[in-house]
Amino acid sequence: MRASALDPRLAALFGRVWRALPDVAARAAALGFPWTAVSTPFMRWRGDQAIAHVGVIEIPLVLDGRRVRVGSIHAVCTDPDARRQGHCRALMEEALAFCDSRYETVVLTTLIPDLYVKFGFRSLQEHGFVRPLPAAARERATALVRPLSADAPDDVRLLRRLLAERAPVSTRLGSKEDGTVLAVALLLTWGNFSRVHHHATLDVVTVHEVRDRTLLLYDVVGPTLPPLEQLTESIDADRVMVLFPPERLGDGFHPVPWDASGAQRLGVDDTVLMARGPFVQTGPFMLQPLSRT
Repeated sequence: MRASALDPRLAALFGRVWRALPDVAARAAALGFPWTAVSTPFMRWRGDQAIAHVGVIEIPLVLDGRRVRVGSIHAVCTDPDARRQGHCRALMEEALAFCDSRYETVVLTTLIPDLYVKFGFRSLQEHGFVRPLPAAARERATALVRPLSADAPDDVRLLRRLLAERAPVSTRLGSKEDGTVLAVALLLTWGNFSRVHHHATLDVVTVHEVRDRTLLLYDVVGPTLPPLEQLTESIDADRVMVLFPPERLGDGFHPVPWDASGAQRLGVDDTVLMARGPFVQTGPFMLQPLSRT
């Protein structure tokens, strides 16, 4: 079996819990972003059948000005026929023992935070960051910004280069992850790279979309972060909501508490971020949605 391929027994378990995940993992691997290269699996078996899984991915972050590596728990699942038998608890304890010997902080995202409180996790209040967008000479810049395609090898190479050179979006909280988490998240969320846009004159990519005249800015990937006015001059929107601490983009933002209802209104990720160990100590923040596992 190739190192980049999911164990078919694990793929079968994922398929029983999250139907799209095996195909997404296979597609990401084919693009050069193999899940198996970054995830450490903890598993339970019934004979030759995988019945439970907890994964750990190491995420490099800039956190309160420090470069750190955190453990990120992901893909916690049990076969529907094997639930309520203690498999999840046992695997979480194994995974956390692995993490605690390596990382000061462990994070996860979930729709059911109460499940993880007993493992020492706490929910974190996140914020989006909003400001109006000025009118701009958009027609002048439109041709210089284009969406990328996962089906175009040159586009994939471009994205990989910028990921390798990426500067953190914030000195308070920003990911330096090299792309597998981002690629899998893109494919799981939208099925393609259509929200990834290359700004040729700036040599960065933004991950963004416009909903109800609001620009949702998920990420900026490149060796530098240009000012917001340069990033948005070709985008027809009235305001922007930045989903990471925006101090490197300029001034004039105000924080808006992020909760499930607000996320659902905008049609974006409504999971709760949880941490075990130290995290951002002061001021509002958000971990980039596409850096979550």
